[in-house]
Amino acid sequence: QAQLHGGPFLVPALSPCAWRLPPSRAMELEAPVQQPMQAPPAQNRLGLSPAMVAIMESQVEEMRKVLMRFKVCSSSLDGPGPASASASSGGPTGGFGQSEQAPMGSGIPAQASLPGHADILIFGPSGSGKSSLIRTFYMALNKSHEVPVDFADRIIVKDTAMNEGTLKYVSATIKPAKTDHRGGIISSAIMCHDTRGHIWMDEREQKQLGVILDGNVRDDCLVQQRNYRYARLLWEFWKRDVDLFPAEILVRKNGLQTRPHAILFVFDGSMEEIPDGEEETRFYREIVTMTQEKGYMYPQVVLTRIDRVEESLARSSGDTGDLDPELRLRQALDKKIEGVVERLGVARTSVHFIENYHSGTDSTAEGRNVSVDFHALKILTQCCSNADAFMAQSLHGAPRPGTCAVQ
Repeated sequence: QAQLHGGPFLVPALSPCAWRLPPSRAMELEAPVQQPMQAPPAQNRLGLSPAMVAIMESQVEEMRKVLMRFKVCSSSLDGPGPASASASSGGPTGGFGQSEQAPMGSGIPAQASLPGHADILIFGPSGSGKSSLIRTFYMALNKSHEVPVDFADRIIVKDTAMNEGTLKYVSATIKPAKTDHRGGIISSAIMCHDTRGHIWMDEREQKQLGVILDGNVRDDCLVQQRNYRYARLLWEFWKRDVDLFPAEILVRKNGLQTRPHAILFVFDGSMEEIPDGEEETRFYREIVTMTQEKGYMYPQVVLTRIDRVEESLARSSGDTGDLDPELRLRQALDKKIEGVVERLGVARTSVHFIENYHSGTDSTAEGRNVSVDFHALKILTQCCSNADAFMAQSLHGAPRPGTCAVQ
């Protein structure tokens, strides 16, 4: 049960098969080639009953309404900040607000400036599906079959055979802010920051993430250290190579406005091990620890490409032909999730499986997939809740103006 602006709403317990193939691929598999191309009913595409599809559609619409009216620190929280929530919950227990509790903004110093947006930082290995997930967020929230041209130009999706897709630290607005006629904020913007995928898993990439988490990096920049020093700047010779960032990518003044407010790891869920190998596991476990030390207590983990997991199970079905396919898929997903929990030390409820919208250019009415929308909006809702809690905690701890020592 998740708490939202409109009160509690029930999240139905779904079979993992609810994340089945995207509509276009499901149609190809279910409809014979010689027959007219007629889309099968949604419940058949998703392996769900009509009643469950109706419940999911209702919940999707409710989550859309909640996210569209999301406003930073206007809801309530159980206690002064995220530290008060149970670690096993995967996020703040208050979610988007409980009317019987004090508003989240209460106790924040009057001079504190609230950001007009919630900024979700998305990172993970190269080719894990980060950019596709951001596009899926946009399409699910805005109920669209494609992303705008400027959005597509910024959030680049390339084939996994390519070495890299996104190269820069670049933002995309999932939902713009809404203001009244006087310029007052009615609802806050929701942003995602895409990042360059990790390849080397070394200290240089850790430092790059560190300056991003500290809010020191300008938008639309290549976050990378210099490989040279300025001879006239003698103090640079006391700096380590991993700390030599170009001045042109750094902001003059950092703060809550420039920092990310929620953290989202993205991994390829079809890999045998997640993260892949001891070196990658050690790298991301250290990053999880670093994010928690910086106040991001509930980083979320998203595993993509569930369709590949299902395809792999279908190829190996000869060994366990008597086992129900849905049960096999459920067991495989549970095993992968438990592996992530054990390797990264995150809460079980912080790990999610999702199938992204692949192209972002589906133009037909059948391009929508209620299951993809449901899980995308569920993850986005949790990230906004975590962002709200992070900002409230940061502002509750903001220093108050001191009194003059000379009387």
